[in-house]
Amino acid sequence: MKTLSIIAAAWLIVLSSCCPQNAELGDPLPKWKPGYFDVHQISTGRGNAALMVLPDATTMMVDMGDLGDVSKKKKEIMPVMPNASKTAAQWAAKYISRVLDEIGRDKVDYALITHFDTDHVGAWYMKDGELTKSGFAEIEDMIHIEKLVDRGHTYPDADALKVRAGNLVTHHLEYLEYRKSKGLKYEKFVVGSSEQFRLLKSPQKYPEFKIQNIYASGQLWTGNGLETIDLVPGEGEEKLANEKKMNENRNSCTINISYGDFDYHNGGDIQGVKPNAPNQWLDIERKVGEFIKEVDVAVANHHSFSDAMFAPFLEITNPQVCIIPVWDYYHPQPRPLSNMLRAGVSDKERDIYSAGLVESNRTRLAEDGAKIHPSGHIVLRVYKGGKEFQVFVLDDTTTDTPTIIYKSPIYTPRN
Repeated sequence: MKTLSIIAAAWLIVLSSCCPQNAELGDPLPKWKPGYFDVHQISTGRGNAALMVLPDATTMMVDMGDLGDVSKKKKEIMPVMPNASKTAAQWAAKYISRVLDEIGRDKVDYALITHFDTDHVGAWYMKDGELTKSGFAEIEDMIHIEKLVDRGHTYPDADALKVRAGNLVTHHLEYLEYRKSKGLKYEKFVVGSSEQFRLLKSPQKYPEFKIQNIYASGQLWTGNGLETIDLVPGEGEEKLANEKKMNENRNSCTINISYGDFDYHNGGDIQGVKPNAPNQWLDIERKVGEFIKEVDVAVANHHSFSDAMFAPFLEITNPQVCIIPVWDYYHPQPRPLSNMLRAGVSDKERDIYSAGLVESNRTRLAEDGAKIHPSGHIVLRVYKGGKEFQVFVLDDTTTDTPTIIYKSPIYTPRN
């Protein structure tokens, strides 16, 4: 009898570490456990900010945006969430610190800047006559980030990048010098690498988990070593002219994460083009989609603006779930939302979650807008081994520990 009791207790431990937990609306998110892969898409009202907790408690941020001064915006934009008493970085730091405390960590191991736009890296702006930092440069004062990765500062050349992204890149380089003076690590994103972001604590326990670098700055991985294909055509002057058409969004670092049968896509702000438009080589979204094939969860490319989330990409990748980081009237747009709901779906409409959403846009989107689940912090939780996953929406209006306002059913990866 004692032996049976020991066996039963052991099975309870196993089951509790790999199976979905009971959680009711109004409860805090159940705590992360070893073997879980969590992605927190944090709603700040000012830009993209995500924290990942990998299966062995390695941690990784993807973007920390801040639009800066929004006083001249003509359409509705979200306030800083949960309120204006702190900046977006300060609120994100509080959220991230709480998660780190729960998992027994005191730092973020990696941070990826997908590209140099303010809603992904932060803005430098004048406030009360002084230059004010935000985004990554601001959160660095509150959260220790061990290694920072971006797409590099020389494509097509440093001066052209500074012209394209304005003073933002100049200040970003100053921020990198500050990190260097502190002995903190910086690396350029390596297309084709699956080692740049790897499990640091217990990699041997989760051999089925991998973060794969897919694309950045016009270079698409071939699937062979670190070999890439240059998607920007031409030679000489023609090549230079085409490189100028590669706006900051189209250069975004793109990663795919696999965990057992589960697959996750984050392409930053990569864009597509209409099927009959000229310069089809600019359809970065479709090229990436053709390479990665089917995924289970996709972060919406370019916040599902009118130049992204075209039907061909969704028909190829066919995610079960799309997550949209948004904060203003223009995201998502009607056509991309319709595609996300229906393109490539045969039996039912796809599940759409938004980290933030202004009410005027939900109203404009009419019936399709009503199909987006309640907005807030979106937490994707992939259970041990990648055999099941679930989505939780947390209240983004509270200054305390956010509670669950929506939870999805359990999804099963297709592969």
